[in-house]
Amino acid sequence: MSETFMNLLMVESVVTAAAVLMFLYRATLDMKEEDHIVLDDAESHLSREQAAIRQKVTWLSKYIRVVSVAWCLLAVVLVSLWVAEGLNLV
Repeated sequence: MSETFMNLLMVESVVTAAAVLMFLYRATLDMKEEDHIVLDDAESHLSREQAAIRQKVTWLSKYIRVVSVAWCLLAVVLVSLWVAEGLNLV
């Protein structure tokens, strides 16, 4: 295996770990989010908490999408490099 392949494999593992951590964090936020909540004026703080949770989930979803695309691109590059090295093209 070449040094380039090993470096890309390490980058891939870091991106994978970041994606797993983001998915776990989003899952904990989703557990706190209510689907339907009926509140009166005395419980308006709960409504604000739900809005904050929704905002965090929305923000995190954007970065999860970016990390997912990066992971897929790295996977394609790694597989291509592995095949090219296997066929002695590199």
